[in-house]
Amino acid sequence: MSEFRPVDSPDAKEVPAMSEDQWVLLVDPAWHPASTTDGAEVPSPPPQAVVGGWLAREDGSVSRFEPNPSYEPAAEDSPTDPLDAVLRLTARGEADFDQLATVFRESAFAVAVDTDESPLVAPSPDNIPCLLVTTAPAHRRRVRAAGWRPAAPVDLLRLLNDYDGVDLLLNPGSPGCLRLLADSVREIGG
Repeated sequence: MSEFRPVDSPDAKEVPAMSEDQWVLLVDPAWHPASTTDGAEVPSPPPQAVVGGWLAREDGSVSRFEPNPSYEPAAEDSPTDPLDAVLRLTARGEADFDQLATVFRESAFAVAVDTDESPLVAPSPDNIPCLLVTTAPAHRRRVRAAGWRPAAPVDLLRLLNDYDGVDLLLNPGSPGCLRLLADSVREIGG
């Protein structure tokens, strides 16, 4: 195994510039490729094992994480995206608000809507009215909704300003389900 050397190290190798946009994929940690004894190329993960990814652009910019709608978690404890992972850590007391806020700002969401395309408001497990929000398509099957509206953090902030007295219920029914107070979303800044 080679030793890690920071990029600014004198003997670090030059990283070639990208000639085109490329996806950086996050694969379910429970997926393992079939091993080959004859040196054959290891197969790529099947689509349902790819959690999602980030588009790394030729200019060096990186997109928000895009969850894979075909992803099927290999186990109940497999996170569906980076924010779901942080929500689970938060629920166990292993992540703090600053960590949650950092990942929240870079996440993509979907808001449950009714047949009129209005956001659904339902009680949280502690009986507080909440907008139902998911961080990945895998969480949607636990919510009875007519549809889903994509949303960025700033969109969630606008919705909370339109719906007085509600919080966000992130990933309802999941191991990382979390009620995020409207004031906390405002503090994060959407």
